[in-house]
Amino acid sequence: MMPIDALWARRERVANLLSKVDTSSDLKLGRISQHDRIEISADGGQKSVWVRQILRAEQDGPDRWALVFETEESDVLPEILNVRNCHLGRIARDHEANIMVAEMMFERPLTRGETLIMEYQLVFPEGHAPKGNNTFARKFRLPVREYVIEVRFDETNLPSRVQQYSVPAGDETPSRRRNLTLDSGGGVHAVALGFGPGVFGIRWEWPNR
Repeated sequence: MMPIDALWARRERVANLLSKVDTSSDLKLGRISQHDRIEISADGGQKSVWVRQILRAEQDGPDRWALVFETEESDVLPEILNVRNCHLGRIARDHEANIMVAEMMFERPLTRGETLIMEYQLVFPEGHAPKGNNTFARKFRLPVREYVIEVRFDETNLPSRVQQYSVPAGDETPSRRRNLTLDSGGGVHAVALGFGPGVFGIRWEWPNR
């Protein structure tokens, strides 16, 4: 089975942080659905990420989710806010590498077949939102039935091109690229069904950059 840190470029850093939290529930949880909504500020920074996950217990006992988040081009890590159906447990941070791991604790251990809807938001302080190399992607070490990713841009600063892409586990370059069209509110979305393991994301380009 692929370890949790397998898809991260800085595996040793991620593995070190994961050793400081309890990851024993991870393989007991089926990934039913995940929805990410990224808000882009007028200066192009990724100011927040709203997340909703639907998980199912494949056996008795899972009681937490191990969140791994990595950022670039920011001198601070985000806060975890607006938590629903869970609460924060232990948090381990590597400020030098801009990586953090957090335990999202369920209200109680789940029984086999039980499902959970969990929500939270990652929010950067004003003035510290990273550009993220103009991309946002989610790493899946296990298959997810449905993944929805939205990126919402400030209407005063819209990208000239937006594209979805995926990288199957074991590959190094993006494949299955598709151009996306902005809607009237300055947003785009992409959907992946039965995806993983691998990386699925959206990238964009700015005019005259």
